Amino acid sequence: WGAPIVHEDDADRAMRCALDQLDALEKMNEKWAQQNRPAIKIGIGINYGEVFAGNFGSDRRLEYTVIGDAVNTASRLCSAAGQNEILISEPFYKKLKSPPPVEQLEPMQVKGKSKALRVYRVKR
Repeated sequence: WGAPIVHEDDADRAMRCALDQLDALEKMNEKWAQQNRPAIKIGIGINYGEVFAGNFGSDRRLEYTVIGDAVNTASRLCSAAGQNEILISEPFYKKLKSPPPVEQLEPMQVKGKSKALRVYRVKR
């Protein structure tokens, strides 16, 4: 959220999207369970920070993406998130205008960071 066009409520939009994704996934998994299909399990990690956004690649393959430390940190949070869990960083939490209920976790040491991150689990 925020690239290429910034909105004042980008953090809240991202939070709403994550919650909506889990709601939609739960409904889909209920339907799939009736069809004896395996459930899909995801964890979501969200961070806030400066990134490089745009078209990257060559004339043979080009894709719009974001890169940077904030993206790497979000990826680490995503990897640490459990099934149907949303983990958010403190910088992201501070940007929320309408934060959901959260539980502060023990600071998390992630690859590429010298200091442990303050992390919150979103309560649903």
